[in-house]
Amino acid sequence: MFDAEFVATFLNRCANHASDEDFDSYLGVLREGNLQFTHELGYVGPCDIPNMNVYRAESLIFGDGSRALRVAKPDSDTGWSPWTALQPLP
Repeated sequence: MFDAEFVATFLNRCANHASDEDFDSYLGVLREGNLQFTHELGYVGPCDIPNMNVYRAESLIFGDGSRALRVAKPDSDTGWSPWTALQPLP
């Protein structure tokens, strides 16, 4: 099992709808577990088209090359999507 699979399962049970202010709490839990990862925040939208209706993206990239990812539409009432795990490229 890759790190991202474990973390996605854990975060979906514990912190699926965490707000932007809650990053430190669940990232702290992962750090306490001695997981090596990089945390990235960004935006996903059409290339070369000015559009304020882009999706926010949050990604955790682990030492084994796997990644946990979730997205959210700005000003969405439903919040973030569930975390999904992406396996590293072969």
